[in-house]
Order: sequence, then structure tokens, then C-alpha cells
Amino acid sequence: MRGGLLMKITVLLASHRRNKNTAQAVEFFLEKLKEGNEIEYVNLLDKKVEICLACDYCRKHYGHCVIKDEMESIIETFHKSDLIVLATPLYFNSVTSRFKIFIDRTQILYNAKYKLNDPIFKEKKKVVIIADGGAPHYPGQFDGIMTELKHFLGNINGEVMGYYKYNHTDETLIKDNETARKELTEAGEKIAKDLKNN
Repeated sequence: MRGGLLMKITVLLASHRRNKNTAQAVEFFLEKLKEGNEIEYVNLLDKKVEICLACDYCRKHYGHCVIKDEMESIIETFHKSDLIVLATPLYFNSVTSRFKIFIDRTQILYNAKYKLNDPIFKEKKKVVIIADGGAPHYPGQFDGIMTELKHFLGNINGEVMGYYKYNHTDETLIKDNETARKELTEAGEKIAKDLKNN
């Protein structure tokens, strides 16, 4: 919180499509969080984030990557945030390829924390995860997302406040799913209160 008056929320959108289920879910979640807070959207469709070269440059250059694209500025945005929302559709039981490329590039953070012993994210970051899959429910459907995010969350010192996942969106869009809409709106309202009281 910023003086108890304003919270900075950063939303990472990892969908390969614009304004579809993932974006719809985010908007319902943010409904009760928009007033009085600063919200920044980081849509990976619009960001230049190249593939990690595994060159170990960041192992010797604290917080910096040999690739000069938009990755470091996104990390800085995360660093300044009070709440980070990670939103991705489910692709083959995991995050999208764009999101995976982004995660790989947080090797900058991994090396700062574990090799240089000086974490960039020293304070806990509140995180909410929103995921949607087109297929009907099946066992373990969303397990791969948390497996993929485990080390990433460690790199940003993330504390997960909620994980909201919805399936069968090929049949029923999030915007037409009354249960999903209600749950997301209520979740946003609860998290707004929890953060205000912290």
C-alpha cells in the first residue's frame, strides 16, 4: 500500500488472443479493485521479450541481461507493485509459450538470489493467479501451471493470495459464466480488503 491510499496492481496477460476469456476473467477480478488504485497491464502480445540465451551474463552482472529488450523494465514494474496478477490460458496443461519465455528470462532474478546472494525481490510480493482452459474438467487439469510457476514465484518472492481456475471455456465463455463472474468479483473485493488491512 502507498500511504494507505493507493495500491499499484500489475496484471501480466499471457494469452495469445486479445480480449478473450483470460482478459475477461481479469476484468471481473479487478471490478472491486479499480477505484483508488493504479493498474498497469503488461500484455505479452505487446512486449518484446526474447528467448533466454542461457549465456550466464546475469550471473556476473547483477540484475541485468545481455539481451536489451523490455524484460528488465517489466521486472522493475513488478518490483514496484503491491499486487501482481498472473493471467494465462491453459495450453497443454501449462502456461502459454509466451509466458514460458518470460519465466525463463527471470534467470536474472534467480542468479541474483542464488548465485550472487542478493535477491532483487527482498520483500514479499502478493500474487493472484488466474487460469482458464477450454476443455471440460479432467484430473490434474491445472496442475502444470503451479509446477511451472513454482520457481518463478520463488524468484519474485511471491506469496499467492488466490488461484482461480476455470475450465470448459470453449463451451461457455467467462463472461457468460455466472458462477465464475461472481467468484472473481468477490475474490477481488476480499483481496482489496485484505491488502487494505495489511
